[in-house]
Order: sequence, then structure tokens, then C-alpha cells
Amino acid sequence: MLLKDLEFTDSEAKVYLALVELGRASKGRIVESAGIASSKVYELLDKLTQKGLAGYVIKSGVKFFHAAPPERLLDYLRAKEEKLAAQRAKLEEIIPVLDRKLKAAAPETTVELFEGLAGAATSFGDILRELSRGDEYYVLGISKFTPEFERFVVRFHRRRAKAGIRCRIIVNELARSTGEQLAAVPLTQVRYVDKEIFTPVVFIVYRHKTLISLGLDEVFIQVSSKNLADGMRAYAQYMWKAARP
Repeated sequence: MLLKDLEFTDSEAKVYLALVELGRASKGRIVESAGIASSKVYELLDKLTQKGLAGYVIKSGVKFFHAAPPERLLDYLRAKEEKLAAQRAKLEEIIPVLDRKLKAAAPETTVELFEGLAGAATSFGDILRELSRGDEYYVLGISKFTPEFERFVVRFHRRRAKAGIRCRIIVNELARSTGEQLAAVPLTQVRYVDKEIFTPVVFIVYRHKTLISLGLDEVFIQVSSKNLADGMRAYAQYMWKAARP
């Protein structure tokens, strides 16, 4: 029911719809039409009144309730949207502060393990969070992937290119078809190494982090270590010079 999407409880929705159908009605008729407990009806009517969706008149000492015009639902929705927009703006202000505090409190070296395509989305997403437009990073050792993971990787690199982040990728000849797909992505350079230099592990080096990707097993190990990242980056740069277009 749409009213539930507007955060009406089931009982509130029943009472509001009963008022729409009845027009002006007493408590007894509302209870009968809505099929709710008599002890709850005043509480529900009060909540609807606070939301600006119901009102009442008193005749001969008896309260008769009525629904506000249905157009008032749009006003209610707009108010919720404005509140949500304000909350989002405040959240966007404090996220960088919280992020800085989190990074300051984090140990120099951490290791996290992720599994499955959901784990891939989380671990690879960190690359986009850490890097900015114009930055560049290395991917070392692409060989064989599962079909599902290969599709994920290609989609990810399209997102990465759209974010303006450059990438150098070293691919094993066994995975030339994957390399050709990635080479077609903007801001991407691909070079190849011989089939004999095979590894099921891919090293992704960015900032102070190294993401170790086991694509065939869909297991991803993220190591936050400046020493490891610096060493792997130097090795990737050496392999890049030795690899061929």
C-alpha cells in the first residue's frame, strides 16, 4: 500500500481511508469502517491530525472527524523530502570529518578479507573512494577469471574511467581477451607478459594499499601497508617496462 511507503502504520492507513470514504464521521462509525480497536481510534486520529491529514468539528458535544484533502498527502511527502535533503546535507558535511578520524585511529597495517561478488564490490569500491580524478594505479598479474568475475571487472573499470582515474594493467597472455576488453576502456593502458609467467593472484596497488585478488576463488585480501604498497608498486613499474603492448 502506498500509504505504508509514506510511513503510515497499517492502522493509520485504515483510519485515513475510512475517513476518505465516510466523509465526516463519529468515532463509532470510524471504528466500524476501519476495523480497528475502539481503544486505539483516538490515538490514531490524533497522529493523523498532527500530520495534517485529519481534522474534526464538535456538534452537540460530539466530535466528528474528517480527512484532509488528498492533495495534503503531497504536502506531507514534500515535507519528508525536505527533511531528508537536510539530513543528507548534514551527513555529507560530517562524513569527511568521521573519515579523517577513522583513518587517524586506524593502525598502520591492517588486513581485511572479502568473499564473493559482494566482497569484490566492497573491496574494489575502496579504490574509487581512495583515488581522485587524475590519479593512477597499477594492476599486476591478470590471468584467469570466472565469467561472472570477469564481467564484474570490466564494469568496474568502466566506472573507474568515468571517475577520471587512470590505470596500468599487466595481463598474462592467457587472458588476452580480458586484456583487450580492458584496453578498450578509456584511461587504461594494458601490456602483456608471457604465458609462462602465470599466477592466479592479481595485485592491485593504490595509495598505501594492496588488494590481492584471487579471481577464480572470488576471495579478496586488502592489505593497508605503506611498505607493502611501495614495494609492490616498484615491482609493478619494473614489470611494466619489461612487458609488451
